[in-house]
Amino acid sequence: MKTPSTYLRLFSCLAGALIMSACQGSGHTINFDPRALASPSTNVGVQPDSDLTILVHPFLDARPKQDRLGSRTHLWGGATHFSAWNGKISEGMANLAIEYLQDRQWRASKGSTDESMASSSDVTLTGTVLSLNANAKSGFGFTDIAVEMKVRFEAKNMVTGSSVRMVLGANGSDTVAMFAPKDVDRLINLVAKDLYKQLFQDLIVKDKAFHLRQENQT
Repeated sequence: MKTPSTYLRLFSCLAGALIMSACQGSGHTINFDPRALASPSTNVGVQPDSDLTILVHPFLDARPKQDRLGSRTHLWGGATHFSAWNGKISEGMANLAIEYLQDRQWRASKGSTDESMASSSDVTLTGTVLSLNANAKSGFGFTDIAVEMKVRFEAKNMVTGSSVRMVLGANGSDTVAMFAPKDVDRLINLVAKDLYKQLFQDLIVKDKAFHLRQENQT
């Protein structure tokens, strides 16, 4: 006959097995598709010019490892890997830039191989992704999430032929009790928005062209 202590041991073993299976990584890959988060426009940084048109080309991906963003390490071993935009980081980052600009009332569109489209725009914006990392580490009852990115931007003014170049970085972290992939997705988006906010804080529009704000203050 089973005693109460026997049932308790059986329950403990079953609970432990369930926790182990839930906290071990399967080695599969989770794909994210970050989209621009709507937010009210602010008066910080360069203001939209209704006549200025911006053409955003796919970014270049200069990361040493381009197959993934990072991983989530689990409490009892194993890992789940992260990717985004089905591995098309260059296109995804450019799309986020377009969505960020359009959300703030800029006339921005996606670049193509059509040269006439490029010649009719006032500014072409390109970027090189130098780093983009998203990692999570799970402990007992919590998961720490960290996202970091660095991009080299170039805005080329078609009227003057001049260019504005900047290297900017942004990062963010979060801790959640119950992990869900959307937590990483959201943090990637927030960090990207911070990156683009930095970019347009440092620019001003003059004569249908972008200029560095500090250069026009000297």
